Amino acid sequence: MTDENEEVDVDIDVFEQSVTEQAASSDLRWELLPSSSMLSIEDAEILLRWRKASIITVVGERNGGKTTLVAQLYEQFLRGPFAQTLFSHSLSLQGFERKSFQSRAEYGADRPDTPRTSAQDGLAFFHIAVSDEASLERTDLLISERAGETYRELRDRPELAANLIEIRKAAAIVLIVDGQRVAEPRTRAGVFASVRNIARALVGSGDIGPQTRIQLVTTKCDLLMGDGTADALEALTEFEANLAALLDGKFPLATFRTAARDPDGNVAPASGMDRLLQSWISPSSSSHLEEPELPVLVSEFDRLLLRGSRS
Repeated sequence: MTDENEEVDVDIDVFEQSVTEQAASSDLRWELLPSSSMLSIEDAEILLRWRKASIITVVGERNGGKTTLVAQLYEQFLRGPFAQTLFSHSLSLQGFERKSFQSRAEYGADRPDTPRTSAQDGLAFFHIAVSDEASLERTDLLISERAGETYRELRDRPELAANLIEIRKAAAIVLIVDGQRVAEPRTRAGVFASVRNIARALVGSGDIGPQTRIQLVTTKCDLLMGDGTADALEALTEFEANLAALLDGKFPLATFRTAARDPDGNVAPASGMDRLLQSWISPSSSSHLEEPELPVLVSEFDRLLLRGSRS
């Protein structure tokens, strides 16, 4: 028999404990590190509570080069300064690495590639902070990552724009034009129509803020160089002008032509992306802000406002 006051020894196998039990029994001085993967909406909101950051919303259909564009931006900073800026910080380093690894020689593929974003992944964000080379002033960017299938559906159902929080919060909306489809005569009209309809749906939704910048970014422009591309370039120039006319009076349109990664090595990596990055970190113009109208002051309490302004 065991005395009631006598303690009973119990062997505890730590390997049979749950993660919660192990965490509770560990030294309370330990802190959990951030996962460093892609930021969820909740993660982005937490960041925005303690740091000012610009949300860059990248919009385009599947295989247009959205993810490759952002991944190559990260690759450039692995080599050193880029676009007169220095890498400062990132909360999504693993996210960048997962999107970049298939483009490297150690992956073992014949040609560089980028993993596709699944529609089931929903909305996520890359985070990167850069500092100006001269002033060291820091700018934080949250760059959206969402599957192209969602934006393709938006093209046919404009009412879905109300559900896209990255549109309402965007400092810049980047409309992607797939340069590979522009280069092919049989797909050229289709890609132009798709981008035009997406732009029309977004602007018509009324969810774009008055200070949001609209940017038209053509990717894979290495395929638009050389002999036989004159017609494609002429069509692209015409489309850029037509889209600017469509947005005239609503939002100014800035156009960019980029080649993030040329598999054949004929074009330098991140061609045209330096100017694009600089546009993301530059302060937005306030030219579209309207002066608010004062309400009619009727009560004696309201008139105190006028008396205060005269004194």
